[in-house]
Amino acid sequence: MRVLLLLVLACAVASAQPASDQLVSANAAASAGDWQRVDAIVGPLLQTRLGPTHLAEAHRLAGLASYFQQRLPSAEAHFVEYLKLELDARLDPAVYPPDAVTFFQDVQVRHAAELRARRPKQKRYWLLNLIPPGGQIQNGERTKAIVIGSAIGVFALANVSSFLLLTSWCKSTSGDGGNSVTCDENKDRSSAASQLKVINIVSAVGLTVTYLYGVYDGVSGYRRRSERRPYLIPTTSGAVVGIGGSF
Repeated sequence: MRVLLLLVLACAVASAQPASDQLVSANAAASAGDWQRVDAIVGPLLQTRLGPTHLAEAHRLAGLASYFQQRLPSAEAHFVEYLKLELDARLDPAVYPPDAVTFFQDVQVRHAAELRARRPKQKRYWLLNLIPPGGQIQNGERTKAIVIGSAIGVFALANVSSFLLLTSWCKSTSGDGGNSVTCDENKDRSSAASQLKVINIVSAVGLTVTYLYGVYDGVSGYRRRSERRPYLIPTTSGAVVGIGGSF
């Protein structure tokens, strides 16, 4: 009777703990390989209302506990629920043995279609490739987008400012000898104007080259992400062949 009372009291104390604390305890038990204790903690926890993060972690631990106790159907069910909440989840091979990692990967492969259907579909527009760095942002290449966008901004600023200064300093004249340009010679701006012309030309070339590269890179990334490629994933029962890409 006293033992039963202690057990009831322990369960009451556990249920009074926040979910995060219980998951910390479950992870500690998992690290020690005490899978029965993990079951005892996350089983009741899964019967409560949990947020997505805590729910995913509870299913992950429940799946591991079931796997290591050879309850494979239960392990698969928990892993599927975990993957529904964490679509890109992985088991760390440095932490878990190869057989557990392989089993988890098998579950991912067998339920790939169901999991892919839950993934939000990203709208992609080909015309964005004509507006660098729009194509790079759309393709998920943030660093490249920053580099290309910054280069275009610097070259455009240099080109426009040098053009405006040249326009304000110099004026076109025509006469018997043909057309020519004079650059406010009274204020000794001829030398500075020559340098500005070089900056204007170089920045125009740089802007053009960077823009064309940005378009080329954006289109290439767009095609690469849209391309459907066959893949082969080894599993414990053979292999799975499929086609991957953005659909």
